[in-house]
Amino acid sequence: MTDSQTLILYWVVLVVLSVGTVLTGASGLWWGVLLLAVVKGWVIVDGFMELRRGPVLWRFLMLGWGVVVVALLSTYPLFA
Repeated sequence: MTDSQTLILYWVVLVVLSVGTVLTGASGLWWGVLLLAVVKGWVIVDGFMELRRGPVLWRFLMLGWGVVVVALLSTYPLFA
């Protein structure tokens, strides 16, 4: 598979995940929305940013950021 075909595949996956996020949010399943957000971040970091074979520290920081944001958002009902 060529590089452009791979990027098109990543783009299609992101479109499908985005539609899934909208449908999941409309149904009220907020955990599903947060999970899909982490998966989309993973596709962006590994696919578009090509950190799959990059420095481990940068990959860890970029993937960890999404997990931290989701973890903080999931604790919001505890403090509201």
